[in-house]
Parts: sequence; structure tokens; C-alpha cells
Amino acid sequence: MTVVLAQISDVHLGGPNPGSGDRLSDAVDAINSMSRRPDLVLVTGDLTHSGSREEWTEFNERIAPLRAPWDAVRGNHDRRIDAHAGHRSVELDGLHVVLLDTSTDEFTSDDAAWLDAHLGEHRSVPTAIALHHPPFETGIWWMDCVGLRGIDRFEAVVRRHEQVRHVMSGHVHRPITTTWAGCLVTVCPSTSVAVAGDLDPRHDPAETDEPPMIALHVYLDATVISHTVAVGAAANRTPISIAAPAFVDWARAERARRTSPFDLAPTH
Repeated sequence: MTVVLAQISDVHLGGPNPGSGDRLSDAVDAINSMSRRPDLVLVTGDLTHSGSREEWTEFNERIAPLRAPWDAVRGNHDRRIDAHAGHRSVELDGLHVVLLDTSTDEFTSDDAAWLDAHLGEHRSVPTAIALHHPPFETGIWWMDCVGLRGIDRFEAVVRRHEQVRHVMSGHVHRPITTTWAGCLVTVCPSTSVAVAGDLDPRHDPAETDEPPMIALHVYLDATVISHTVAVGAAANRTPISIAAPAFVDWARAERARRTSPFDLAPTH
């Protein structure tokens, strides 16, 4: 199995940070430029800043050029949007992807019952879960204050289902990785604005000038590999061959002698 998911998160169209729409378009362009196109692109919440009709219209206009299939879950800023409401799942070739709607900021007992039953019906298939809120304390105090309620319920369900390999989220506007409930959990950065990675609760909430980023998740037979990727001007490339052509020649020859699970990844 080689399945590639791209993740966009926390777009906040119409919010206080100018250029949020252009940064979403940069993310779409970056994904479209990939020679190995993702099997699915997931937008994990806060597609808009206030859920207005105008913001939702702009989101759809900006996402329309994307050449890979996509889906989304709602974030706490998207409660007024009816599209993508509720829990559901997507079947890929060898991977089951569950989309959880946590736009109410709470994982309830009804949510737990739905997820437990749904995962019970797909025990034999490797599974990833996408939601807006990370299901753990991040250490960024002010973001944890607006975190997901009911995470103990969520953890108890996931621990009962060993086929869950990965939980992906957003909300915190920065890249974070941890182990939780026996699986990998990743938090995708924002295309809108980055939150400061500051673990001191005495400090005021702050944002930084880090570039907009997306995430790439690769699912292989035995593991999950997750990358964060800058988009826009920060992603401009400088070929290493300019400064070290001999190394590049050596690396290409070495790569030709090796086998890799990525050899199986189709190109489009």
C-alpha cells in the first residue's frame, strides 16, 4: 500500500490576516505541481473565519482549481456552514479515512457511540481519522483553553480499535507530532498565520512570521510518514547541483541501486 494524503488547515478566509485567500491558492498550486498527486486532499477545519456566505463562496472559488479529489471537516469557525456537516468516511485503496465534525468544540457520548460502531465495522482496514481539534494538550496554554472537550471519550474509543494508525488535526496553527492512544497524531500548520510555539504560560498569546505550510502524509504497509511543506514564496527552490554537482551525481547513482516503497507511488 502506498497512499498519499495532503492536508490543508485553518484557512480563515475573511479573517484579520490579509492575503488568506492568496495563501490558500498558493497551497492549491503547490499540490497541483506535485508529480505524485495526492490520492486525497483534506481541509481540516476553519475554512472560513466567520462562516459567512461570502467567505464560503471565496473558499469554493479558491479550491476549485485543485486537480486532486478533496474533502473537508468543519472547524469551530465554520459552524454556520452546512456543507461538510456531520461524521462520515472515505474509502481509498487500502486506507479507510474517517472525517469527524468537531465544530461544536466537544466530542460527545453520541459522537463516541457513532465512532465506536463505525470503527467496529472496519476493523480489518488501516484507518486514519481527520478532525479539526487535536485530542491532546499541546502546551500552548491559550490554544489549549479553546481545545476539544471530551477528549477522554475520544481516546477510549480509539484505543479499542488497533487499526487506527493516524489522527490528523489542525486548529493550533503549527506543526506538532505526538503519540496518543497507541497511534501517531499530527497537527497541521495553517495557511493563514502561525501561532508562536511558546510553552510558557506567563507569556501573552502571540503569532509569528513563519510561512504558510501544508502537510503530506504517506501511508505504507507498516508505517505512516508525515511531512510539513512550505507553500508560496518560502517554497522557492535552489538546486543543490549548483554548489555540489558531484554529490548530486553520486546521489542519483546511489538511488538507482536502491529499492524504496516510494518506487511504487504512481505519477500523474
